[in-house]
Amino acid sequence: MTLVPNNERTLMIQMEAAKALLTNLRQQGADDDADLVADSLEGETNLLEALDAALSEIDECEILIAGLDEKIKAFDTRKKQQKDRAERIRALIEQALITTEQVSLKLASATLSLSKRAPQLVVTNEADIPSRFWVEQERPAPKLDKKALADVLKADEIIPGAMLDNGSLSLTVRRR
Repeated sequence: MTLVPNNERTLMIQMEAAKALLTNLRQQGADDDADLVADSLEGETNLLEALDAALSEIDECEILIAGLDEKIKAFDTRKKQQKDRAERIRALIEQALITTEQVSLKLASATLSLSKRAPQLVVTNEADIPSRFWVEQERPAPKLDKKALADVLKADEIIPGAMLDNGSLSLTVRRR
């Protein structure tokens, strides 16, 4: 819809709307970059110009959002790479301690120690697991009671479709 001032009343309404829009944009700009908002709105005298200025501000916000989204993706990728690297280094330290048969090692910066973790449940085939280990639910389907299953396996009972692993070693790093 094109706004064309066809009489004094329409012009007055447009000027009041433009003034309100400009005031609100300036107030919003106080939280962001007041100079940028003031410069971009300087000299706007009617509603059409004020609306164009407002649309330009929206465009700038959307451009910044798109750029920030890309930066966030890049940082997330870098973060994952660093987590993976730290995990690989931990595994190498564990392997070095195992190879040298060290259970604990004191360094100037930290104490490293290996501890054996309890065996964990491994489900090999859910369909073979007896119904007594399934808990009824409304949705979506019955749920496997892993704690009860693990407890029974720890008591040396053989259950089809499940077993315990051999346990694992875990590296603990206590920094000084």
